[in-house]
Amino acid sequence: MTGDAGPEHWDAEYRRTGRVVFPRRRRSLFTRQVLLSWVVVIVAAIGITDEFDTRGTWFYIRACIVALLVSGAVSTTAQILRGTPVLTVDTTGIRLGDDSTPWTAITTIGAPVTSFFSNHLPIHFTNEDGDDDDLEIPRDNVDDLPSLAAWLNHLHTERRIP
Repeated sequence: MTGDAGPEHWDAEYRRTGRVVFPRRRRSLFTRQVLLSWVVVIVAAIGITDEFDTRGTWFYIRACIVALLVSGAVSTTAQILRGTPVLTVDTTGIRLGDDSTPWTAITTIGAPVTSFFSNHLPIHFTNEDGDDDDLEIPRDNVDDLPSLAAWLNHLHTERRIP
């Protein structure tokens, strides 16, 4: 697992191949977001099982809501099991899933942010419109966000020097 390895391993792979790939870790199945989504699905499903005999309008509305919640939870779980989105750090920049940021557009690598629902590392950059924007690298890809921030700062400084 590249995301569980340290900066020395990342740097060695970067120097050897020109890129480091961090797939989504399977441990992210046990994050608060995923567990909370499944708890909401289970609680909502328990609520509609009491109404199987009466099946009125509210039953069908709640059944549709439960179906949407189940599809969201299954989709999130499937993404984690497939290892997506993948974080790739290479000589051209940083890519998380479909979002790609070249080194030249990155202004700063922020400090890791920790909250109840999300632990992530913000990458501040300027987009084509000149607006400041952020790319948020979740802890789902890399466990040690402070080490990742330090390593990315090192690479960013290195890439800015001609």
